[in-house]
Amino acid sequence: MRLLTSDEMKRVEANATQRGLSYQRMMENAGAACARNLRSIVEKEAGTRRNVAILCGKGNNGGDGFVIGRKLFESGYRVCLILVAGYPGTNEAEYMYKMCAELNIPTIWYDADQPKANKTIQTADVLVDAVFGFSFHGAVNPELAQVFKLFNESQAVKFAIDMPSGAYCESGLCDENCISADYTIAVSALKPAHILHPASDCCGDIIVANIGIPDESFAVVGYRLYTYHANEISDRFPRRKIDAHKGDFGHLLCICGSRTMPGAAFLATKAALRCGAGLVTCAFPKSLYHTLSVKLTESLLLPLEETAEGALSRQCIPTLLRKLDQYDAIVIGCGLSVCEDTAAVLQSVLENASVPVIVDADGINLLSRNIDLLQNAAAPVILTPHPKEMARLAQCSVSEVQADRAAMARRFAQEQGVYLVLKGSNTVIASPDDDRLYVNVTGNNGLAKGGSGDVLAGMLGAFTAQKVSLPDALCLGVYLHGYCADELAQKTSKTGMLPTDVIEALPESFAAFED
Repeated sequence: MRLLTSDEMKRVEANATQRGLSYQRMMENAGAACARNLRSIVEKEAGTRRNVAILCGKGNNGGDGFVIGRKLFESGYRVCLILVAGYPGTNEAEYMYKMCAELNIPTIWYDADQPKANKTIQTADVLVDAVFGFSFHGAVNPELAQVFKLFNESQAVKFAIDMPSGAYCESGLCDENCISADYTIAVSALKPAHILHPASDCCGDIIVANIGIPDESFAVVGYRLYTYHANEISDRFPRRKIDAHKGDFGHLLCICGSRTMPGAAFLATKAALRCGAGLVTCAFPKSLYHTLSVKLTESLLLPLEETAEGALSRQCIPTLLRKLDQYDAIVIGCGLSVCEDTAAVLQSVLENASVPVIVDADGINLLSRNIDLLQNAAAPVILTPHPKEMARLAQCSVSEVQADRAAMARRFAQEQGVYLVLKGSNTVIASPDDDRLYVNVTGNNGLAKGGSGDVLAGMLGAFTAQKVSLPDALCLGVYLHGYCADELAQKTSKTGMLPTDVIEALPESFAAFED
């Protein structure tokens, strides 16, 4: 599903006008569609309680509010319009306001009668925020902050039109006084803030209202930002034929672990097995054999030469190179440790592998010391940094990474010729040769534990080994990793959630996506 920024939405609307759909008609359609959605919810939740207060701004979002008010008034609702920013400031909004005035719909000018407006907000059964929509910028002024506080404190059923006022459309950040709605009715398309935290937390349930813009008009902006919903993930989930055998589902190599981090090798390998890879080989420092052999009973084991410190030694490179053509995908880096020997192993794998290589954790830390290693990679490379690792790779601060994660991911992926999975809240996936970005919507803070990234790396490797297209394999892994954590959070504690819990819960979670 596509996501449109405010500028992109304006371009779509401008294109629609060229095709004969006027701005006035779009506003009428938007208000009517919002009113229909609002009525269907209110009649379930509020029953016969039909006192509606609509906060209207001076722009086109306020114009949508006037149309909603008129439609509800004509349907028998008791409507009061509260103009919180003065007289309408666009021709379309002014036209819709005058239509309401002709029907004598009760109207309060906030600056003229604040006590009455405040009481109306406090006693309404239904509240509608039509103040800013996607055009909010700057900060909420003190007067509006008081209005929004009353709105948020109300026990009414609360709606935001297009976007909660106080949320920044592109970044997903919020003013501290942002509206918090039970429902947000997105006009025409989802916007970034509908899925980006913390703004998405202010949206409540989101409904997309079709306002009659032709499909052709959306083509002017392409698909730079998009996200998947559960049904789209189900369509991409690997299918298993009734007569399938293990060779049909790929062979993954996980080069992971060191003396101080044996668990990383276990987590990545076990997660890969749970995600359907036909065969998984775990390659690790040989001193870990007795630790891992009793835990990884379903995988193949490849103990390798190690350094005195218990990391993989460069002496293992010939063994790896003899075997590289056996695999359909490779994961390297989880718990690997950072030293000259592991750097040599990573370089050798990148230069000689003919299948996709997922580089995680210490593999990324090694690359941050010598990013030029990517230039000699023989096959597609997937990097999976968290924000601190991304800052090291890009030689910038974490705050710079977090300021615009989508732009950072896209730029780095294209400059370095890699697939990038920028982890964190709303993980972003970027491709080296495609402007499209995937923004993930699943997951929770129960995943904020060491080892969660190892699980994700194994999942990404498993889907890649099953010959799913790379963009789809990455999206599947990221979405399902978060989805499983969300399912767990419904049953148990986020605080107590462990990466091993996620692995063990994968089969039950996957049942929702299989035929």
